[in-house]
Amino acid sequence: MTETGRVIGFTELKEKYLPQRYPLLLLDRVTGFVPNEWIEATKAVTGNSPELVGHFPERAILPGSALMQSFSQLGIVFFKITNGALAEDEITVVSSFKIRLTTPIPPGEILTLRLEARRFSRGVGVFRGHCGMNGKIVAHASLTIAKAKLDSFVGIPW
Repeated sequence: MTETGRVIGFTELKEKYLPQRYPLLLLDRVTGFVPNEWIEATKAVTGNSPELVGHFPERAILPGSALMQSFSQLGIVFFKITNGALAEDEITVVSSFKIRLTTPIPPGEILTLRLEARRFSRGVGVFRGHCGMNGKIVAHASLTIAKAKLDSFVGIPW
């Protein structure tokens, strides 16, 4: 199934794919995908975002942790596009993450994030990807997303 021209806008992202809400919903739009193969999205970096306000006052840059969260959210969307919606008693968890940042990302940039599937099953997705800014790669990431049953987390006071 090829869906390279399919765009998933912000409203559909938050209603169908991502449970995160402000200030932690960090993707703006999915710009293309092929289930089980690859996905791309954009993220606008604005100086008014909470993660940039205090990082750093004299020279604002996007924190690496915010970029990690953006990649994680893209992995969750990719996982759900490929495997379908989660059951009521399931959640996705990021079970591993590695990132290499090569360039500071200032406010005013539009980032393009891309993930490619290294391995996919009904319960686990292993991804490798990169983040581009103005035609230049500014970060590389690899991560694993897994599906888990809520009852496997006994003792957590949700």
